[in-house]
Order: sequence, then structure tokens, then C-alpha cells
Amino acid sequence: MSTLRGASTFFGCETLNRVSFLREEVEFIKSSLTHGSTRFVPFIRGEALSSNGSLYSVRLDESQSVIQPIINKLLPIINTSASRLRNSGVNLTFLGLKQGEDLREGVFVYRSQYKGTPYYGIDFHVDSGTLIKPSDIGPLTKIPLLSRETIFEMDNEDASIYSHAKMYLDWLSKYHFCPGCGSPIYPVDAGTKLQCSNSNPEVSCQVRDARVTNVCFPRTDPVVIVAIASRDFGKICLARSKRKYGDAVMYSTIAGFMEPAETVENACRREIWEETGIRCEDVAMITTQPWPYPVNLMIGCLGVVDANGVNEVISLAHDQELLDAQWFATEDVNKALEDYDGDGLVRFKDSIRLPGTTAVAFHLIQYVCDKYKTRQSSL
Repeated sequence: MSTLRGASTFFGCETLNRVSFLREEVEFIKSSLTHGSTRFVPFIRGEALSSNGSLYSVRLDESQSVIQPIINKLLPIINTSASRLRNSGVNLTFLGLKQGEDLREGVFVYRSQYKGTPYYGIDFHVDSGTLIKPSDIGPLTKIPLLSRETIFEMDNEDASIYSHAKMYLDWLSKYHFCPGCGSPIYPVDAGTKLQCSNSNPEVSCQVRDARVTNVCFPRTDPVVIVAIASRDFGKICLARSKRKYGDAVMYSTIAGFMEPAETVENACRREIWEETGIRCEDVAMITTQPWPYPVNLMIGCLGVVDANGVNEVISLAHDQELLDAQWFATEDVNKALEDYDGDGLVRFKDSIRLPGTTAVAFHLIQYVCDKYKTRQSSL
């Protein structure tokens, strides 16, 4: 597997130690939920809050914090059916420990060896019938919501914490009933799993009664995204979709969802042929990127095409998803990337724009350009 050495794609900066093995320990969850240093990232109906252009978060022990009384109400119902969203009005998920603060006085410590600042995502869907009332979160509703534009202007650490919380909380807000028997499900393991509430042994449930596990896990939808290049990296194929990007004419790599029983490589070959008509056999994985819209994992790949008068011929007649696809000189694309100041989209020819650094597509295009430059320097 090829990699972009040292690179961390946007949304993909792992700033927290997830300590996933501790989530099922109720003692750990309760002690971290009540520690003064614990930091909460609030969402209101799935939308995060903004603080001066950054992701808003709040420590439990901050003066006049609205979080403390809310946690006090939630503690008795952790890992019970009463904690489900429709009863409590809250989704809560443990994100991890922010480490590197081990020497700070008052840092959270569990079992003497797990140290750091606990982070939780908390999403409010409150009404008059839920345990947590609208009045309980009044001050939070006065804080502006985090806009999509602001998210892509944040530093990668904040953006990655946002992505982590958003994907779990989105999942928790959408799944309310057991797929095995239709009974209500409720969160366990600090909001990282869902459990069937059916306790009647006479009612069969393939989720509750499964031999391996009786819980439902979060979903992640894998998407392959592919940069298509000629064997000598002298040309790169970029495509324009039918979606609009404001006033920009956007050309980028191609992408599509993986299907069941499909390898990453075969998904790339299929998407390349279906969307562009190009025949490509040589595929390698390059890098990945979480994408919280809503729960995707972008699997960035490179497809290398052997030009023979047939393989490289573009045809948009198959699934007709694209408006256009063209082979561009890598040298021209590289020049555009070298002139790019890192802000927004990359200016290319005329009104054409290429993805900016927050998109994995940018890094794939950059990868092709780097391969081209390496090849040229060796000639």
C-alpha cells in the first residue's frame, strides 16, 4: 500500500487517544463524565456550535456551565433504555483522551496509567417530554451554529474532533429500533454501540441472540476516490460532475460508493470505467480521509492507465453521471498547484478550479504531480 508519508488529511488528524477498550467500563465512564477537566463538544439537533470561528467546547467545571446539571441528570440512566434519545433528549458519546497534558495539575487519571483530558460529544434534541428540557440548554441556544464554510477554515485538530463527534452523533440520532425485532435500542459503551431492549426470551431477535455480539455498531460508508494517470504520469484525467460548486467550474478526481463483496481495487476499476469509459487495471491505495457528510470514509487511490488507443479513450455514455472528463497535462496541473496559496480552491485554466487542501482529491492530484516530477528529474 502506497502512502503519503507524514500527511494527515483534513478530518483525519487523530488528536485523541480513543482508549476504546475502556468504553465498556462503567466506572471509567462515570469518573470521566464527572471530572472537572472533562471537555464537552455540544451539538444542537446535529449541528455543532461556533466560537470565534472555531469549534465550541466547554469544560465541566467552567463557571455557570450548563453541562454540569445535565450530566447529573444523565448519570443514573447510563446504559439503560431510559438513556435513548426519545426519552432523554440527549445523545452522548465518548471521543477519547487528549494526552500530552500528563503533568498538568488536576489532570484526569484512571487506573494510574490512562491520563489526559476526556472529550465527549453531546447532542441535544430536547422538548417538553424529554428528561433534559429546552430550559436546561437555554444558554447554548444563543451560541451560533458552526457553518459548513467555517468548518473548512478551522485547523485540522478542531475539524477532526468535529468529524469524530459528528459521525457518532449522526448515527445515534438515526437509529432507534432494533433491526432484528423492532424493539427500542439504547446506547451503551458511552454511546459507541446500541443494544436491543428486548428482554422477552420468547421473542426471537437475531441481534440480541447473535452468538458473536448482541449490540449494533456504528456504520461507515466506504467511498473510493481515484486519480487517473497515464503510465508515465505525464497526463491526468479529471472530471466535472453535474453538481454545482457555486460559480466555480470544478474538475476533480472520480469517486463512488463501494458495493458489497467488492474489493477497493475492483470498486476503483468499476467506477473508472462506468464514469469515464477508461479501462484501468493497475490500482493502488494511497491515503484515506474521514468525511462526516454523513459518515463516509474516502479511500484515496491511484489508477494507472496503459495508453494503447483503446484504454485511455473517454466515454461518458455509461452511467452519464459526469458533465465532462478530460486528460490534462500533468505539468499544467502541477503549475497550478505550485501557484496555490492554500486558501479555497486551486485556480487552473480559465474558470476551471481544482479541489483545495481540505479534500483528499487535492492530495491525490498532488501525488500524481510528485510522481511526474520525480520521473522527469530522473530522465
